Amino acid sequence: MDKYTLSQHPDVLALASNQAATGLNDADFCRRVKFTLSPSSWGKVKKGTYSGNCHNALAAVQAALDADITAADQVPVVDGGIVLLDHIQVAADAVAAARIAQDEHRLVLVVAPAGGGKTYTARYIAAKYSGQIVNASPSWAKSYMHTLRELARGLGIGGDWRSAGDAERAIIQALALSPRLIIIDEANHFSRDSLNFLKTILNETKCCLVLLTIPNHLASMAADCRDEFPQLLRRSVAIIHIPPVCMDDLTAIQRGLYPHLSLTDPVQIYNLANTNHRLDTVTRVLDEIDAGKDVAAAVKSVRNQITAVLKTA
Repeated sequence: MDKYTLSQHPDVLALASNQAATGLNDADFCRRVKFTLSPSSWGKVKKGTYSGNCHNALAAVQAALDADITAADQVPVVDGGIVLLDHIQVAADAVAAARIAQDEHRLVLVVAPAGGGKTYTARYIAAKYSGQIVNASPSWAKSYMHTLRELARGLGIGGDWRSAGDAERAIIQALALSPRLIIIDEANHFSRDSLNFLKTILNETKCCLVLLTIPNHLASMAADCRDEFPQLLRRSVAIIHIPPVCMDDLTAIQRGLYPHLSLTDPVQIYNLANTNHRLDTVTRVLDEIDAGKDVAAAVKSVRNQITAVLKTA
């Protein structure tokens, strides 16, 4: 099968027709049908310019045809004031797998830009699995002893230690006796010694770790800690990159948290959210609309707030 024949295959034409009926762009449609092809590859399949394995692409198309494209019309699941978007459910499933692991593979990483949904994900996971959230800070990168003290404090482990070795032993002993889910935000503030200690927690206790960070910081950790970081990653069960906001996300949040609102022009919210702060921007705009503004005025207000913050940063 060549690329042109693929583009004219009845299943490709049927899937393209389904997409047209939804009004979604390639990226949002691929997410809705859980497409194993990337949005760009799907676009090339339709245009007859796809250069990959055409038989494999057709199999992916046929699998996507079985997806429920009306999923966005269903009432979203809301748990504890949080709409269970796809990435939150994926993260929860990953943590569930980590919790039953019999070896050291009990690490989950959640990666997204600022405002991308890490905090919502952490809150849901912490509530579902009785986890403890600890917020790291820049000072953690400067002093290993300070990191140990602050980590212990965040986990409710008391002690007055004279050395890092004493602190390590006390924390490991406490966690071995009382295993728990530990969620660490701003995880990029770990030094090499701190990363090694996380590895020790996974090796010597039954604790699960969830680390939250942004893409650039993840890359920096990999570059700055070339030995320690890969060793830690080998203990992960999943690395979850939260994608940009799609129209289905926007619709789910509106229906789940603001069911009384009717959005006449959600594209404005969608565009602003994927320019600045993603999911945080969606909820901020919807809050403004809930307070009485129309969509255009709410988007303008939030855009001005973001601009003001960026100017002072």
